[in-house]
Parts: sequence; structure tokens; C-alpha cells
Amino acid sequence: MTQTTATPIQITWKISEVLRRYPALLETIIGMSPAFRRLNNPVMRKVQSRLVTVEQAARIAGISPDEMARQLNAAAGIDTATATAARRVVIARETVNEPEWARMATVSVDLDVRPLQERGEEPFAAIMNAVRQVAPGEVLRLRNTFEPVPLYDVLRMRGFDHVSRQLSQDDWEVLFLNSGDRPARFREPVEEAESSTSSVSSGETAATTITIDVSDLIPPEPMVRILDALEALPPSESLFVYHVRRPMFLYPQLDALGYLHETREIATGHVEIVIHKPAAGK
Repeated sequence: MTQTTATPIQITWKISEVLRRYPALLETIIGMSPAFRRLNNPVMRKVQSRLVTVEQAARIAGISPDEMARQLNAAAGIDTATATAARRVVIARETVNEPEWARMATVSVDLDVRPLQERGEEPFAAIMNAVRQVAPGEVLRLRNTFEPVPLYDVLRMRGFDHVSRQLSQDDWEVLFLNSGDRPARFREPVEEAESSTSSVSSGETAATTITIDVSDLIPPEPMVRILDALEALPPSESLFVYHVRRPMFLYPQLDALGYLHETREIATGHVEIVIHKPAAGK
């Protein structure tokens, strides 16, 4: 491929940004690790690529972030200072002493998502459902086919510490301790309430800049349409959505991305959702 002077791919970019600028790199990314095969699914690609940076993807693939960026830039024909001979660099896992809680923990919730992954299903919703069952001071034990690096940031925002152990090549055990120290803006939705969801206070609701109607769409198109609209939404502003039901599978994605949201059930088959995009850098 002819080398160009296009913007070099950075390790801080989300995979969605890499694919937006260089769509032809999809096969290159998928070929880096079996864990990336789910990106073949367009719906999973739209969701997961927004959550994972190049640096995080590199850790999942077992290569250094700089090497993954180098390989992607080389595949895109971008000449960078780091474009040296191709090589695969295995990340040396840190040998640190596990915290006492990991040695003494009593697991209250046990979740193995490997069967879901083998069937090509997205396990994120199952994981977040399990997380909701873990009280402060309790531990969730997760079994996964790869180290779930992006999940660490998601659950850290909910007050969870973690310890990961690689049991075999495609078998990871991760313990998540609910420390009880969760930021207020990541409180759980109150699903029983007539007007619900996660803490959009009066001081945080900006004027709505985009309104969309997904009530006529067939799942999973509503979630895809909403995520596309949020990506285009300027920081610190809001999206107003007309829907026919509460989008329960969307809420964990919004929480993971740091969005505040409120759902109002106006009538049967008539739901309104306000989603607030955080300020840049938050």
C-alpha cells in the first residue's frame, strides 16, 4: 500500500475512530486476536468499538500499544517514525502481590460468559446485570475468554476494584470487589419509578440540541441510531429520544460511556428519553 501523510493512528484513539478514518483496517484489527472476531458483527462493532481504545485493544491482543499502533499505521500506509520491522511484542504482565481482599474474598456472584462468547453473543448486559447484584464488600467472579480491559474502567466508575488471573490461553478469571465508593453520577436507574434513570439533575440538563424518533424502528436499530446520534452530539448537550419502550440494553452502554440519562413513561407505547453528554475530558 502506498504510504501517505494521513494523520497517524494514536494509542489514545477509540477503535471507532480508527475505523471511521480507515475503514479498511477492520480485517487487520480482527486478525490481531480471536477476541476481536465479534467486530465482524455490525451491531457489536458499533457498540464495542466506542468503548475500547487502541491501547486497551493492544492489552487484549497481548501486544504493546505502540506496536499495535505501528501495525495499524503500516496497514493504512502511513509512514511514522515508529514504522520499523514488523514484530509481535508480548506484554509482560506485572508480577504484583494480590491485595488481601482477593485472597480472602467470598464470592457472592459467579458469572461465566465464555459460553455466550462462543455463541457470538455480547456479554456486556449479562455482566452489568450481575454487577447490580453485588453489594458493597462483596465480590463478583467473572470468567472470560480474554482479559476484559475496557470493563475495568466501566466498573471502576461504579466503585469496583479488580484482580485478574490468566488461567490458560483463553480463560481469564477476574475478581471485582464492590468497595462501595461509587461516584454519585453513576447511581443505578430506579426502574420502578414512573420517571427514572440515572441522575440528570436540574443543574445538568442542557438544552436539547438533537431530537430523534426511533419508535418505528425494529431492534437493534433504535440502539444503533441513538449511539450514532450521541457520537455526533457536542459535549455538554443533550439528546431527546422518542421510543416505544425502555431501552434496557442501552442503559449499560450509556453508563459505560459516562452519559447521564432520564426516562419518562408518558403512556403505554410512549417513552421519552433525555440523554446528557458529559463535558469534554470528563
